[in-house]
Amino acid sequence: MSEQQGCTEVNYSRSLMFHGLGREYFRLCIVNLLLIIVTLGVFAPWAFVRSKQYLYSHTELSGSRFSYNATGGSIFVSWVFVGIFLLSLYMSIYHHASALSWCLVALIVLFLPWLMMRSIRYQMQSTMLNNVRFNFKCSGLKAWWVVLGCPVLLFSAVYFICIIVMSIGFCAISFNVQNMMIVIAMSMMFAVFGVGIAQGITSALWLRLFFSRLSFGKQNFSAEISIRKCIKIILSGIVVLLPFLIAVAGLNFSWLMKVVSTSLSGYIGSPYTLSELESISSKVQISYYLYFFGAVLCWSYIYVTLRGYYFNSVVLSEKIAFRSTLTVTGFIIQLVINSLLTVCTLGLGYPWARVRYCRYLANNTWLDGDLDALDLQDHDDKIATDILSRISCGIVPNISL
Repeated sequence: MSEQQGCTEVNYSRSLMFHGLGREYFRLCIVNLLLIIVTLGVFAPWAFVRSKQYLYSHTELSGSRFSYNATGGSIFVSWVFVGIFLLSLYMSIYHHASALSWCLVALIVLFLPWLMMRSIRYQMQSTMLNNVRFNFKCSGLKAWWVVLGCPVLLFSAVYFICIIVMSIGFCAISFNVQNMMIVIAMSMMFAVFGVGIAQGITSALWLRLFFSRLSFGKQNFSAEISIRKCIKIILSGIVVLLPFLIAVAGLNFSWLMKVVSTSLSGYIGSPYTLSELESISSKVQISYYLYFFGAVLCWSYIYVTLRGYYFNSVVLSEKIAFRSTLTVTGFIIQLVINSLLTVCTLGLGYPWARVRYCRYLANNTWLDGDLDALDLQDHDDKIATDILSRISCGIVPNISL
């Protein structure tokens, strides 16, 4: 237990409760879908808001239910602007308008992180519990560094280091196909772990930014997020994926070697017989399944472990602590059942799958401490109505915790 939690006043524990029903959410989804089709997609923002309002209003904490007060009109204006901007960028690239393209890219680089923070603020201010709204405040410069500056710097560093490692490897070995493949494989392995380290750092910075600027009414959240711990969690997830990557490489190494050797020799034509091509096709299919299964395990481990870590690090007003009791096994079982429920019913079972997932998350999200003992008062900040705030409303419509 962290020092921060050690000083927390723990009176009793309670979990969130979700009271939604699959049949109710199914009716809502059907109505939303029909209205989206009839309006040629225009109703999509209102459908999004209606769905979130249902899920929030059926989530309970200590007898009180959450509410979501965003409007479809606000999301619609934001999505229309984003659509027009992306269409303009595409058309400028398609028609080779370099100056306009670079200007639009520069606008994205300069203003997207700030707009994302404004969007998160809108989503938080639209979320309420006990007539008390959440809030989020973040400066543009800090947002730019966490969302764009640091990630670009880290991933660029990983890329260039991999290029350097590969170049040194090629210079240090005798040139033949087997040695070349070994150098490439080692460089890719370095890249995988380098990306894991970069992702761990960016995840820690984002979690620090989010929770240090989040509040409930006039009560502030705080969290001690360790970069080292986040890196360890991400790398552990990659270790889970590693055996599957090795198995995929082992399955395909021999025929890839033959392809490279044939290409380097200048031979024109297929080096394989029909039966060999069928064997290669089977290996590729098996590789896809192996990689997909490994990726699901890797992502599930990272999500569950990282969620458990930062939930246990978050404190509200130094009095309310949080816990996540998700398990990797239970989470994977949820994914499998919900995926089968959705796929086997051709999408008709999605509402029941979504309700099951929301109930599972709620039952495994706990608060330690007496929330009623806090002096809960709504903050005085109003939802901004300037043009930039309206544009940003729907840029980050969902915040998954």
